Amino acid sequence: MLKRTLALILVFTLLAAVPTALASEYYSARTPLAGSGKAKLNNIGLAVEAINGTYIPYGESFSFNETVGRRTTNRGFQKAPNGRGVMVTGGGVAQVASTLYLALLQVRGDIEIDPVKTYGSRFNDNYVTDVSHAIITDYDADIDLSFTNNEDDMTIDMWANDKYVYCSITVGEDTDSVGVSFGSSEGSASSSNVRDLLGMDITGQGTQYASSGSGWFFTPEGDDGDERELLGSASLDCGGDKKVLGNVELAAESVNDTTLEDGDVFSFNEVVGPRYKKYGYVEAINGRGAKVTGGGVAQVASVLWLAVKDMDDISIVEKSTYGSKYNQSYVDSSSDAILTDYSAGRDFSFRYTGDGSITIYTYVTDGWLYCEIYGE
Repeated sequence: MLKRTLALILVFTLLAAVPTALASEYYSARTPLAGSGKAKLNNIGLAVEAINGTYIPYGESFSFNETVGRRTTNRGFQKAPNGRGVMVTGGGVAQVASTLYLALLQVRGDIEIDPVKTYGSRFNDNYVTDVSHAIITDYDADIDLSFTNNEDDMTIDMWANDKYVYCSITVGEDTDSVGVSFGSSEGSASSSNVRDLLGMDITGQGTQYASSGSGWFFTPEGDDGDERELLGSASLDCGGDKKVLGNVELAAESVNDTTLEDGDVFSFNEVVGPRYKKYGYVEAINGRGAKVTGGGVAQVASVLWLAVKDMDDISIVEKSTYGSKYNQSYVDSSSDAILTDYSAGRDFSFRYTGDGSITIYTYVTDGWLYCEIYGE
C-alpha cells in the first residue's frame, strides 16, 4: 500500500506528452504546502517563476542563488517563516530549493551537486520528512544549491498550486517541456492551458473539479515500483465553520490511504465509524442546516462521490442524497450532496471491479477538502 501523509514527499516519473526524442529523460518531485500562509506562498511563487524554464547546456553550472536573486522586499519578497520557523524576508524559498534538490537526486546521469547545507535538527516544517533534504539557501551568506551538468542539455520546470511545489527536470534532446508558475514566463504554458490539457484544476483557485481519464500528468509509484495513475479527483470548499472543518478533518483522516483490490467494497460508515463525541466529533451544521454531532462529515462522502462517479470499474452499492433538503454550498447540485448516517444505517458504498488496486487519498488544506484516487 502506498503510504501517504501531508508531509510525505512523492517522487514521480513524468508521463506528459511522450517525446519523439527517445534520448530524453524526465525526473520530478513535489513537496506539500499544507499550512503555508500568503506571505510564504508569495515568496515561493517568486522563486519558482525565476527558476521555471531554466536551460542548462551540457557542461554548464546552475546556481539557485544566482537564478532566484536576492530575497529583498524591493523585489517583492515578504517576511515569512523559514524552515526552522524564524520570520525572515523570503521565508519559504528554501522549500523551492528542497524540491529542486529532490528532483536532482533522481537524475540518472553525470551531474555534480555541490555540497549542500541543511536545517538538520532545527527543521520544524513539514514539507520534507528527511531533514537531510531540508536545504538551506541564503544569498547574502553565500549558502547555495548549485550543480554542474555533465550529462546532457537540461531544462528545469517549476510551478506550484495551493497544495504542492512541483519540479520537473528534462534531460536530453527534448527540452520543450511544459512549465507553469504563479506568474508567467517566456516560453512557458499558461496554467489555464495545462488545466485544459489535464481536464482538471491544478491552479487551486477555488473551482470544484472532478476528473477521470488518462491521468497522465503525475503517476506516483506503488510499493512494487509500478507507476500509479490518477483515475479520479475532486475538491470542495468546506466553508469557514471551524467545527464543521474539524469533523471533516477527522473523517478525511479515516478515509485517507484506503486501498481497494478487485471486488472490494468501500463502505463509508465502516471506514469512518460512528460519529460520537468520544471520538472527537462535535456538534456542527450538516447538509440541511441542522446541528448534529459530526455535522460536515457528509462532505467527505460527497467529495469521494465526485471523484468516483465518472470512473470506470466503480459500481455504486448504496447512495443517498439530501435532495430538496440540501441548503448548504459545498457542492453545486443537491444530487451530489451525499447523505450518510451511521446510527440509521444510511451509507455511501461502492465496489471496485478493476484490475490491480486503487488507493484513495483524502485531506484538508486551507479549508479545502481534496480527494485523489490512484490506480496501480
